[in-house]
Amino acid sequence: MSVLETETVVAGYDGSAESRRAVWWAASEAVTRSRPLLLVQAFTMPLEELTRIHLPTEPIVFDSPHSVADEEITRMAEQCREQLPDLRVRTETLVGHPANVLLDASLRASVLVLGPPEPSRAQRVLLGSTAAELVRRAHVPVITVRGETENNQGEGVPVLERVVVGVDGSTHSLRAIAFAHDFAARHQAELTALLVHPETGRRGEREQAEPNPIETGRRELAEAMAGWGEQYPDVVVRQEVTTARRVSDPLLEAAGHADLLIVGTHGRGIVRAALLGSVSHAVVNYAECPVAIVH
Repeated sequence: MSVLETETVVAGYDGSAESRRAVWWAASEAVTRSRPLLLVQAFTMPLEELTRIHLPTEPIVFDSPHSVADEEITRMAEQCREQLPDLRVRTETLVGHPANVLLDASLRASVLVLGPPEPSRAQRVLLGSTAAELVRRAHVPVITVRGETENNQGEGVPVLERVVVGVDGSTHSLRAIAFAHDFAARHQAELTALLVHPETGRRGEREQAEPNPIETGRRELAEAMAGWGEQYPDVVVRQEVTTARRVSDPLLEAAGHADLLIVGTHGRGIVRAALLGSVSHAVVNYAECPVAIVH
């Protein structure tokens, strides 16, 4: 296992309260990673909005230096600097569909932070479809900042004490575990590793096929978590195993008591591809806390 390499932290910004919360999350990540923060906002050209042709993204040259959009994102960056003096932050305002602009920006990023997949302000908003598209297409972890947890009400630097990671034994799940340990260590948060064994068929059939799924799950989880304690000795880790017909249900329940839920994509371990689109879609859209999707 190697220490996670980090580059720029990128946050999508559209002036909404949701995107402001995402920026504060991204600022906290940038400081703990000792990396710069890039705030990106996009204005959609009519041709690209209608056709979704990927036009080259270029900085906008405003007629007035005091344009509302430019002032807003500049003010947001200044507020971050005031609260986090060690933060290096810059801004970009680009022409293009938000999904394309942020996907391009993510090529320079170690992590991409977005508001929730819900519609916000028209014309220059990070639309719900944008967040969903980036979760599917980005090659870096994507954090969608949604809901207000017990520790984090409103705007400001988030307090992060409880992290949950979904585990299924797949390669992508191992990447999520690596991300989770790194995140928990940097934020001094407690980490819960949750493995959900899927229930299939009738009860008698399940018992015959898998007489003790909890014990099987515990072995699988212990194998997946082996070695990480040595690399991150200061991270407090709890291991939990449960069964459910819908793998997303226990994850969503755990999210109600967490400051961040982390899942991988394309899992094909003991949950038999359950951490694929259906589960990641469910947690991104319905979790009560921010969600990190690790590719």
